[in-house]
Amino acid sequence: MNLVAMALADLAGAETFPLDAIMTLRQKWDLAREPLLASLAACASGADRTPENAETVFFGLHLLAEKRETAAFAPLVSLALEGEDTLYDLIGDATTATLSQILISLYDGDLASLKGLIEAPAACSWARVAALETFSWLAASGEIPLEDARVYLAGLFDTLKPRSGDPVWYGWQNCVALLGFAELEPSVARAFRQGLVENDMLYFEDFQADLRESRAAPDLRAYLAERGLKPIDDALEALAVFDADEGEEAEPEQPAANPNRNVGRNDPCPCGSGKKYKKCCLAAE
Repeated sequence: MNLVAMALADLAGAETFPLDAIMTLRQKWDLAREPLLASLAACASGADRTPENAETVFFGLHLLAEKRETAAFAPLVSLALEGEDTLYDLIGDATTATLSQILISLYDGDLASLKGLIEAPAACSWARVAALETFSWLAASGEIPLEDARVYLAGLFDTLKPRSGDPVWYGWQNCVALLGFAELEPSVARAFRQGLVENDMLYFEDFQADLRESRAAPDLRAYLAERGLKPIDDALEALAVFDADEGEEAEPEQPAANPNRNVGRNDPCPCGSGKKYKKCCLAAE
């Protein structure tokens, strides 16, 4: 068995973070590319959705993203279109943690496909959010004219489904804010009033603060990158969020306590960041 085959086997049976396997595959990319694309294609077609192949796809997507392998974009979108459970069963928390970065990295220029994911009500909701964030990055980067992006987002207010609280509406208002489209603020206000954007995710005032921040940014693409919306340049760095607790022993549980229980939502955060509490540590509690 050659080194690449051994590394792929380690991905499929990973019980701990497969650092050595990932290093081997990125160093021998000319031999690793096709097997990783084949694993993703097997998932997308339904031919192989075993837990072992899902592990390979999870790590493989981050490597494919690092290498800008746009051939992975279409099968990934296909999986997202199947719905919530399919994608989450395959890539788990990457659905919310790194999917935006993966889509940005793998985007193959097929804007119709990206829009199709955004607009598909039966698709994975958080994949739709990631698709909207990818749309934001493309517009900020100049790959989509800003005026075209504004017209598209304005139209989504009337056509996006479901017409009830759903994460996709969080993604929509976030896209409007990130791109600084003040002209769409009245539509976003209506979305909040109608309960399309649920207040347990954020308030309209949070949208307004994000809008002001983006409009003040001298470089929109750099601003998005500061917020984590950028391509994956290092798969290991992107995967670090999933490896954070690897090997750490669990601490004995302590009685639950909230040291910030008397801090108001709009008060300065006790951590000293300078941000309001609701925009800082409250979200992590």
